[in-house]
This record gives sequence, C-alpha cells and structure tokens, in this order.
Amino acid sequence: MRHRRLAGLLVATLVVQGGVARAQVAGDTAGVPQRDVMDILNRVLHGPPDSGVVDTPPKVVIAVLPAFSVNPAYGVLFGVSGTMLTRLGPEETTNSSNASVSVNYTTKQQFNVLVRSNIYGPHNNFLLQGDYRYLDTSQPTYGLGPAQPESQKDELEYKLIRIYQTVYRPATGRVLVGVGYHLDNYYEIVDPNFEQGLPSPVVDYNGGKHETHNVASGLSLDLVFDDRDSPIYATTGYYINAGFRVHTTWLGSDSDWQSFQSEFRTYNRIGARGVFAVWASNWFTFGKPPYLALPAIGWDTYARSGRGYAQGRIRGENQLYLEGEYRVSLSRDGFWGAAGFVNILATTEPATERFGRVDPGYGVGLRIKLNKRSTTNITVDYAWGAEGSNGLFLGTGEAF
Repeated sequence: MRHRRLAGLLVATLVVQGGVARAQVAGDTAGVPQRDVMDILNRVLHGPPDSGVVDTPPKVVIAVLPAFSVNPAYGVLFGVSGTMLTRLGPEETTNSSNASVSVNYTTKQQFNVLVRSNIYGPHNNFLLQGDYRYLDTSQPTYGLGPAQPESQKDELEYKLIRIYQTVYRPATGRVLVGVGYHLDNYYEIVDPNFEQGLPSPVVDYNGGKHETHNVASGLSLDLVFDDRDSPIYATTGYYINAGFRVHTTWLGSDSDWQSFQSEFRTYNRIGARGVFAVWASNWFTFGKPPYLALPAIGWDTYARSGRGYAQGRIRGENQLYLEGEYRVSLSRDGFWGAAGFVNILATTEPATERFGRVDPGYGVGLRIKLNKRSTTNITVDYAWGAEGSNGLFLGTGEAF
C-alpha cells in the first residue's frame, strides 16, 4: 500500500502542476530561450551557449549519442544510438520523417541491433515503414492469459532476426494504404524449465513438444493516417494504423495463420504547457502462431506499451490495450517536465478463449529535454502493475 500512496501523491502533484499550466496564458513560453542537455554541456565546456531560441530549425536533425536505459526486461542497457528527423517536402502537405539506429548490450547479457524508420515522401506521395532487428536475448514468460504469479516464470533464451518492410501510397487525404512483408525468425531457443523437467508454458502450448526454431513469414495489407504535429513529441492530432497479416507456408512460415493489429492515438493540448494523450490498440490472431509470435505486452514497434510490466510479461492469443498520459512542462524554457499515466490490458484466457481479468498499470515520470530541435526528452518513469510487477523505465522519447 505504501507505493500506492506514493503514486497517489505524485499524481496529485502532477494535477496541481497541470492546473498551474492551464492558468498560464497561451504562449507563456513565447520568446523564452528553450534549453536542452546539449546547452548545459555547452555551458560547462565552452561557456554560455547561444540564445537557445529556435527560429529556423535545420532541415535535418541528426543526433548520435550514447544509449543508456533501464527496463525490467533487460536490466541496464548500454550502447550507442542515432536518430534522424527531417521533412522531405512542404510542411503543409508533408509529414515529418524519422529513423533510428541502435546497437546495445545489457546487464542480462543481451545484444541487440535495431533499425526502425518512418519515411514520408514529398507531399506524402509514399511512406516507407521499416523495422529490422537482430536480438540475442532472454525474456521471462509466464504462460498465456492475464498476469500470472512470479512462481510460474520461465526464463527463455533465443535469437531473433526480424525483417518488416511496408510500402504505402496515398488513398485519400492523409490516408495511405500499403502492402508489406514480415519475417520473424526465432532460433536457438532455450527453455530452462523444459531442460530441468519443470512445467513449461511453451511446451504446453506446443502440445508437449519442445521447439528450438520457429519461423513466421507473411504478407500484409495496411492503412495509416497521421496528422500529428510531430512524430516524436506530438501536442495535437491523430494517428491511426491498421494491418492484416497472412503468414503462410509457401513463404517459409512454419504454419498458416493470420493476425490483425490496429492502434489509435490522439493528442490534445491542455493550457500552454500540458498535453493529454490517449493510446488504444488491439492485437488478434487466428490459427496457431509460434509461441513467441503471440500478442504480448511490450512487443509494439518501439517496445513502449505496458509500463509497469517487463516486456512479454503478459501474453495471449488476443489482447486489448488502453493508455492515457498527461504530460506537462514544468519550466518555461522546456528543460524540465513530468508525466502521469494509467494503462489497462485485457488478454484472452487459453481455456475459454474469452477475455479474462483486466491488468492495470500506472506510474509517474520525470522529463528532461535532450534535444530541443527534435523535441526529444529523456524519460524517467516508475510504474506498477498486477501480481507485484513494478519497475523503473528509463529511455529517450515518449511512450507514444
């Protein structure tokens, strides 16, 4: 109960801060030099920085920085990451494009290489979405259905090669439709519970058989709508994404199965400094996917869903997810900020194939401006979930 009282106190503090932000007149940051971590470093190393007012942002914003983050799924992560933000056409008709590359190693002896991109052509005449990964990783699993107790943990180890590429073309307005190819190659799967003769949720799912290699390969039909003012720190607008995937043996998949995923995000300004954001998503499967390809918390593109739970902590054949977050700038120069969030997840029970108990998550966080030109924040969140799940989540960029 102690952590709940602490969380309540911190959320109340955010509400008070939100009231202060709403009381500010619109534009209370106008003309105030904006500050970020690079300004602080520049002051320490070279004396006072420039004015900090960004009048004409560069056409391409590139940042290459050491990577450091904390997450219950991988412990502490060290590495290097590069991000790019640009716009390939007129602002009135062309969405911002962004891409990221990261190479990292974690205290749980995981090695990861990730390349993700979202590139809009001039006037949005095309969109290229890519998600490429090599993971040499470990991840606990607890079986299917709502959150299970820690006693059921099975610490899987495996490697993954992921190749996702989708190409979109305009349909009407800001709506684009596309086709994609999606490959997940899981190999060198090690199941400690199976090796020790203990109950294994993976072996149970596979009908008593231990599999060390799984391939999911298929095509997709996709739709996207995006009118956010920024893909990194949106303050207004909507984002909608939906895709139906068909995995088939003639493309190399181990079995024939299908999945449908969709998400909806909305962003609304509150006063001069606050933003309230909502994220709703669903993930359904049809047929029998490989265990590791089943819907699981934290397995969205940027691994940001379900703060309060380790990645993969809750897994099932179908999932529904909803999250709301209030973000507020605590200083007029934009350097300090805070956030409070609540999420809920519903997962189908394997026995009944119906949605079972809803698993909540909630938490609070601090924001530090890393790059004022791309509006990228360092995020420090602490969150709690069901079945004693909790943890510190440190990274760059908002969860959604």
